[in-house]
Amino acid sequence: MLAAVGVVAVALFTWSLAVVAGPTGRRSISVLCSSIETLCQQWALGFTRRSGIEVIMVRLPTGEALARLSRPASAGEFDVWHGGPSDMYEVARSRGLLAPYLSPEVDAVAADLRDLDGWWTGIYLGVLGFCSNQRLLDELGLDVPRSWDDLLAPELRDRVSVPSPVTSGTGYTWLSTQVQRLGDEQAALAYARQLDTQVLQYTNSGLAPAGVVGRGEAVVAVTFTQHCVQAADAGMSDLVVSYPHEGTGFEIGAVAVLAHAADPDAAHAYVDWAISGEAQAAGPGAVAVQLPTRDDVPADARLTGGALLISHPDLDPGMRERLVDAFQAQVHR
Repeated sequence: MLAAVGVVAVALFTWSLAVVAGPTGRRSISVLCSSIETLCQQWALGFTRRSGIEVIMVRLPTGEALARLSRPASAGEFDVWHGGPSDMYEVARSRGLLAPYLSPEVDAVAADLRDLDGWWTGIYLGVLGFCSNQRLLDELGLDVPRSWDDLLAPELRDRVSVPSPVTSGTGYTWLSTQVQRLGDEQAALAYARQLDTQVLQYTNSGLAPAGVVGRGEAVVAVTFTQHCVQAADAGMSDLVVSYPHEGTGFEIGAVAVLAHAADPDAAHAYVDWAISGEAQAAGPGAVAVQLPTRDDVPADARLTGGALLISHPDLDPGMRERLVDAFQAQVHR
């Protein structure tokens, strides 16, 4: 069931157009957000303060968001999709779920971090890595993992937390990264079967594994490292970030206008805001960190750490379907 994570009702002025009204009777848009919950809330609040338009914000993991948008009954339910890996947006585009829009802000984003026709624009980067509980590693006599094969250590059996490739964009990223690393899909699935014996649980969301490890329920998580840094900043002080020396994948977190948006003009304004330097910096008092796609926004050095990036996010919708189907059939039924 969908649950709104927050409705921002800070309206600065009244609109005279015949548009969708929010809970206060003022102009509003509905945004489906697939990023960190606190960041979704910050984006919504910042946009409302800037524009006067209320944001009805709903948060879902990327895979679940795509499934929701793909239902015929969901046409027109949301105006904007914000956050989550761009490869999922390519699937959405192939299904006719997006509407192109080239924002005036788009030139501030490098061409390889956006769709040149405006189907989606990158608004943050995430690097895939390991999030480990140092205290538990010490108890097991293990070093911080710095190889994909380190996750296969016997001591880590049932002690690794991984997001599901079926429901999570992060989950699909770690699986597709194995294709790039090992050379083909079958080799990637063979590694996934080995890793499966180590997995405590496949989480629905890519955000969840860092918390699982921070609470001591697992020892190592595979996740985008901004989630680990956020959990450490929130008080889970045992958490440490590391990257596999063989190389790793990354995500381009995207934003897009949805087809059948009830208020396209407001959706365009929201995308303009999402691409802006102010939004990418997350605003004053931000509690979530991301790597920006704009050069004029400072980057948090903890989120790179010398990681070797070996794969560009996969933009082939057919590969995602093949890998996810094979994962369900061959790895985790």
